[in-house]
Amino acid sequence: MKRIYIIITALMALCTASQAQVSGMNVGYCMGYMGDNPSSMVSTVKGDQVSAAIYVPADQIRAYAGNHIDEINVGLASKLNVQEVQVWLRSELEGDNLAEGSISSGLQKEWNAVSLSQPYDITEETPGLYIGYTYTQKGTSKAIAVIELPQPNALYLKLGTEAEWTDRSAEGALCIEAMVYGDNLPKHNLSLLSMSVQPVFVVDDPQLKVTAMVRNSATVTITGFDAVCQVDGTDETYTAHIDQTLAYNEFAEVEFTISPTAITSADPEYRTLTVTIDNLNEGADEAMSDNTLQGTFQVVMHNFTRMPLIEEFTTEKCSNCPRVGGYLHSLIEDERFAGKVNIVEHHSGYYTDKFTIQADTQWEWFYDNVYAPAMMLNRTAEYGDAPETAIFNPGSLNELSNYVMKELLKPAFVSLKIDVQPDEQNYELNITVTGERSKSNLTENPARITVMLVESGLVSEGTQAGYSGDYPHLNIGRRVNAVWGDVIEWDGDNYSYQCTLKYSPSYVKQNLGILAFIHDGDTNDKLAWEVCNSAYTNNMNFNTATGISQSFTDGLPAERYYNAAGQQVEGMKPGLNIIRSRDGRVRKTMQK
Repeated sequence: MKRIYIIITALMALCTASQAQVSGMNVGYCMGYMGDNPSSMVSTVKGDQVSAAIYVPADQIRAYAGNHIDEINVGLASKLNVQEVQVWLRSELEGDNLAEGSISSGLQKEWNAVSLSQPYDITEETPGLYIGYTYTQKGTSKAIAVIELPQPNALYLKLGTEAEWTDRSAEGALCIEAMVYGDNLPKHNLSLLSMSVQPVFVVDDPQLKVTAMVRNSATVTITGFDAVCQVDGTDETYTAHIDQTLAYNEFAEVEFTISPTAITSADPEYRTLTVTIDNLNEGADEAMSDNTLQGTFQVVMHNFTRMPLIEEFTTEKCSNCPRVGGYLHSLIEDERFAGKVNIVEHHSGYYTDKFTIQADTQWEWFYDNVYAPAMMLNRTAEYGDAPETAIFNPGSLNELSNYVMKELLKPAFVSLKIDVQPDEQNYELNITVTGERSKSNLTENPARITVMLVESGLVSEGTQAGYSGDYPHLNIGRRVNAVWGDVIEWDGDNYSYQCTLKYSPSYVKQNLGILAFIHDGDTNDKLAWEVCNSAYTNNMNFNTATGISQSFTDGLPAERYYNAAGQQVEGMKPGLNIIRSRDGRVRKTMQK
């Protein structure tokens, strides 16, 4: 067995419980938490009987052999129109009651403890048990309470006297628990409540991240355990040892990473990972049937260098914009991000200014409420200030840096290479963007490409609100191929896209560049525009070599200086200075 031991730090401890002697144990899937009533779990028929239950497999319930169930706790999201609640234990959903109890007065919109008429003894022969309740309603009732923690066997419903039982476990866990008492309560029993695996595995970078939620369902505090993993179609087993302390009824979400090097091709494209919790530090798990879950992931051969895209909404009339603009200037000077992120300014969001193009105002469609300063990072809703938008306003440079770092760590499954051939007579740029994808379902909708002509080195001469002096802009958007991008036509996994953008004779050629990005797109959904990858080039291939594009020759200084218009000057001057080193590197600095 291949064993890869990884010490895991729990991402969050979701509850705390005493480690004192346990006198009774709750058996169920909601862990004592109350939930709400889903709108899809309501019967409107007066006099109807509504039933709900969970199922505990035989090996799980037999872990409590030698003990007894005395009562059942029922969580009600509402007591309105609930006439009576009968609790029961059954070996089959439509079978006879093995034990029962009822309550008709004193019902609460919370947990209700309902005693069984006779305690139910658990033995080594006890079958799997359905633990449930049935209530009669005087009218529409929203009593069924569910928490959003889907698990196998966690929710069965019969919404009406004549209805059929349905398994709704994929929607959550029913708020019901059987209370077990006795002198032989189980000592070692972990439950794997949920498991998710990273959606795409890259063969060239064989790291697979798994997130799992685990609960201690027995009396002894557990200090560590193994997550034993196997991928379908391979013989290797990968084990991550997790050092995590869990007392009775505590649960935590943990992350671990395995390296399934046995996967050497993208055939099949989708694989299944099976994760089993085993090898508890304190002893063997006494009930293994709730220790295993599966997840599916996609396999690709390789990924590409990711270049996150920041789109800033800003105008000269916005007095708060220099603050966020300062974050961006600091970001690109940070060695962690220099040359690794693309930025474009859209001059809209708070009125408009002399740099605004029509596309800038059309992109205000992405907003919930229009404002500036604001930005989008890869057009993903992950950072949006509102539920229905990808727009956000970073509160600090550190916050923005953390967001960008998170995007840099994500794989990219499409590449972009930009070639620009200018037609200087007609002031046109003939642009070709080529590349390939390593993931066929790159986007949910047909993938689109947006190409922009951008200009750097522009300075607002004392006209920027909220700023004293000349304000240096970053890449300002000048032209765009199509506001919502053009759909890419694929030749297998390759593409070649061509477009032509006009430029003005007033633009400084040395400051021009082309930004291209590939993204999703659905004009009915603001959140369906995530950027897959971006690229930028300022290699414009103009015939006339002037300004910053001039090359160095022997005997010249190590650096040359240019003003904001790209004109060479002697040394540093007040305002924005562009400095080009002999090795081709360019940096900008402000001189007072």
